[in-house]
Amino acid sequence: MSRLWRGLAALLVGALVLTARADGGGELWTLDAYLRAHPGQQAVAARFAARVDGEAAAPVQAVAPLRIAVIYPGMQVSDYWRRSVSVLGARLNELGVPYALDTHFSGPDAADVDVQLAQLRRALDGDPDYLIYTVASPTQRALVERVLMRGRPRVILQNLTTPLRAWAGMQPLLYVGFDHAEGSRMLAAHLRSQGVSGDYVVLMPDRELLGKMRGETFIAAVDGEALHLRGVYLTGLNMARARAAAADALQRHPGLRLIYAAATDIALGAAEAAATHGEGRPLINGWGGGSSELQALREGRIDFTVMRINDDNGVAMAEAIALDAQGRAAEVPTVYSGRLAVVARDSAEDVVDALVARAFRYSGVPEALR
Repeated sequence: MSRLWRGLAALLVGALVLTARADGGGELWTLDAYLRAHPGQQAVAARFAARVDGEAAAPVQAVAPLRIAVIYPGMQVSDYWRRSVSVLGARLNELGVPYALDTHFSGPDAADVDVQLAQLRRALDGDPDYLIYTVASPTQRALVERVLMRGRPRVILQNLTTPLRAWAGMQPLLYVGFDHAEGSRMLAAHLRSQGVSGDYVVLMPDRELLGKMRGETFIAAVDGEALHLRGVYLTGLNMARARAAAADALQRHPGLRLIYAAATDIALGAAEAAATHGEGRPLINGWGGGSSELQALREGRIDFTVMRINDDNGVAMAEAIALDAQGRAAEVPTVYSGRLAVVARDSAEDVVDALVARAFRYSGVPEALR
């Protein structure tokens, strides 16, 4: 067992207690607050966003082949994670960066964290130059903190755009994703613009990061308005549990107007439960706008979603790695948050087609959406 892994294992003994205390004290910066507190980052972020939005620059100066370890909860209906890996490789190829990917997928639920820990151990034993990981639990945060303290490998945190305050002075190379809070507020604004009123329930994975940022943010955004919260269900990222939760909500609350779903797998499970209600079913949103959600939107199984311009995340990671490998890490912002757009069943077809083409410009437009 490596010295690093022994240190990681020891750190886990106190991880849950320490992080639970910190969570109540504003442990995470919101993206807006971080940029206000670090004004120099705003210009860096703007220049970096232009790189991501543009074509790949001329091949980078010669660098040694890079070892990149990727550990993702990619075994779920959402294709976000799998596409992320393919886009990363495609952009690195365009940039002329030599690399080898060591990719590991697991399920998305809390029960799969042990699998991810084993994958992380194997990846770190290979001494990669870069580690691309995600943080959604106290255990994962503790592990990443130890890696950051060690200084190698360089860390990119995927699906997180809210820097940890406690990591000041040792932040990862990049936080990258699509801001959960912003997307949830966009969904709330869409409902407001449509004059939607009545009872609603929230289906979210947990009370951890994803649930707080997507579920609780939405609840706060519509508080005191025309929508009235009747219940919150914790379903994990699990279609079967979401289906059961939605069925229970429909039975308990006749005339329910909205089922707010905080993730793709949850939305599709809720849609299955609501299908038996026909035209009288409640509105159901998606979150992410991947291929399965957009197909469900086209088929009328869900009603609206906040759509990630999906491939932005993989392009951003490739650009960050290329810059860092050339000694230009100062050109990489602490946070890159990709673009989001709300699409609905009645959105103009040409508008949706343009968003789809841009979102999947590297990973390919899904067959069902062509």
